[in-house]
Amino acid sequence: MVFQVLVGEEYICPANSSRWWRDLVHLDDSNWFNSELSRKVENGANTSFWHVAWKGTIAFRAKYPRLFFLSNQKEAKVGELGSFGHTDPNWLFSWRCPLFVWENELVTELLVDLDGFRGTLEEDVWWWRLEESGFFSVKSMYKKLEVLMLEESTILEEQGVVFDSIWKSPAPSKVVAFSWKLLHDRIPSKVNLAYRHVLPPEASLNCDLCVGMAESTNHLFIHCAFASEVWQDLFGWLDFNFVLPPNFLP
Repeated sequence: MVFQVLVGEEYICPANSSRWWRDLVHLDDSNWFNSELSRKVENGANTSFWHVAWKGTIAFRAKYPRLFFLSNQKEAKVGELGSFGHTDPNWLFSWRCPLFVWENELVTELLVDLDGFRGTLEEDVWWWRLEESGFFSVKSMYKKLEVLMLEESTILEEQGVVFDSIWKSPAPSKVVAFSWKLLHDRIPSKVNLAYRHVLPPEASLNCDLCVGMAESTNHLFIHCAFASEVWQDLFGWLDFNFVLPPNFLP
């Protein structure tokens, strides 16, 4: 799996990452993926000293921009800058010019941040904080995103029962996934596309099936005249009397 690298204060996807992955990690500005990912450094052979937040939560490039500017080892790995033994590592920095007093103070602060690190002979690995094993799982990621979504929109207890029932349904997975997006109002209706600035400002939001009403999720699947006819035919076929609700959730 390809992750992101911190450059300055911005996370940049590697050049070899897929377009799908780039779109996924940039769904919003909450940095939802990298916030649960950390670098577990052992021998430091595969971890950038400056570009990756391997000690603390901020990459040293962003925390000490002056030292990064003066460094002759901008692309160095952790293992290349540290001489690891049975005691504290001996850090071997190389600077472009002699440092001023205040710059030496920055080096002292950097060494304080590095204090406590012990190199080993093991290889560096990525660590997923949401699992005790440290390995990524879709289940843990889904639970995190579910919590983030619940924080944005309060869901009543009755509505929670509906969502739980969806994932226990024997329907095909693509039907279940679509139902989940439908109930969360995440389908690309014209109203949603306009809200996300996908449609141009002058574009019409009228429903193409009945014309006259804005194409919202509720309208498209419940209140549209065409949708109502489909529901009536379906209920007639099932010999089932049912009144269409004003919306999908109780």
